[in-house]
Amino acid sequence: MITDIIVRKIKGRLNQEEEVLFEKWLSEKNENLLTFKRLQKLHKLNVPLPDIDQLDAQKAWQLLMDAKRKQQKSGFRISRRTLLRYAAIFIGIFGCFLAYRSFTSEAVIVEPIDPNSITLELGNGNTQVLTKEGTLKIVNGAGKVLGEKVDGLVDYSQSKSENKNDTPLEYNTLRIPHGKTFKVVLSDGTLVHLNAGSSLKYPVQFQKDKNREVLLIGEGFFEVTKNKSSPFIVTSGGVDVRVLGTKFNVTSYPEDKHQNTVLVEGSVRIYETGSLYDTENSTLLSPGYKAEWNPEAKKIQLEKVPTELYTGWINGKLMMKEMVFSNIVKRLQRHYNVTIISEYQELNNRVFTATFEKESIKEVLETFKLETPFDYVIKGDHILIKRQSKTDKPMGKV
Repeated sequence: MITDIIVRKIKGRLNQEEEVLFEKWLSEKNENLLTFKRLQKLHKLNVPLPDIDQLDAQKAWQLLMDAKRKQQKSGFRISRRTLLRYAAIFIGIFGCFLAYRSFTSEAVIVEPIDPNSITLELGNGNTQVLTKEGTLKIVNGAGKVLGEKVDGLVDYSQSKSENKNDTPLEYNTLRIPHGKTFKVVLSDGTLVHLNAGSSLKYPVQFQKDKNREVLLIGEGFFEVTKNKSSPFIVTSGGVDVRVLGTKFNVTSYPEDKHQNTVLVEGSVRIYETGSLYDTENSTLLSPGYKAEWNPEAKKIQLEKVPTELYTGWINGKLMMKEMVFSNIVKRLQRHYNVTIISEYQELNNRVFTATFEKESIKEVLETFKLETPFDYVIKGDHILIKRQSKTDKPMGKV
């Protein structure tokens, strides 16, 4: 159960499969990261985390309110540990985390993180907010320089330290919100482009002659530095993509039914996460092909594709080929950081082929509207699409 996994994550005990589930939960909505940070803060203050499944949300909230009223009436100060225990009970109910934000005890105040910020979570649990402008040294809790952020890129390749094989790996997690992209150079020189709404968990330093393993949620384009003695493995969407040195794109958003791997050059092998790797139970992917993993059938389907269709996003292009509008909406929401609700079912089922680069969301909607008339209303970052009141123009493909 995800609540158990979250508690174990706070205590630092997750296996690879659980880590995938945890990162998927984090990426489902921006508020989940805020909830996790507050729980993590309570744990750092030595507050015992409760058995979440056995608690009642309303009862926990009432305990907090009673404690506050008692403090105000009597004038005495409730013990920090007692108050934190109540806070821990309450915040354990994830569905009520918004109410928790109104609780102002200074013992549990956590600096708010803008859900639209690019964030870097360090190995000690601390989180840094990154911008696309300027430079910033990336340091761990001991003050050791791990890398440097220069404009829209985090670079770990200049770190002089070496991770010994008997030393536990220290991981960082880079999270990209909707509407933004970012890049990271790993310690081996591998360059990773991260698309909007994605996250990448990776070691600060890879171990010599051992697998280089990273965890991806969302979409990333990898330019992997060759190292025959240390295969590079991307875990994403229920499969492992194993390479020695190549360029490929991986797509696996939480809302996607399938995981896609598109190979630009070199070769990769794909197999189910958690299974033993060998050439017999893995699928070899050749350049110019897409491998689509179906998690329900546990099968991989290969297809020859134009690779630019899947990699154009790293150059700012938004490309769709014979895609139904309901799926296009998902792409637009991530790219423009908007919420789109389409009440026009016929439109949702229509198929389009289109390419956009610098157009605004309004210009994009107007383009689709040329061939498929509809009405839409934009209020802030919310867009509502409805059937056009009167139209004689037939629908068709763009």
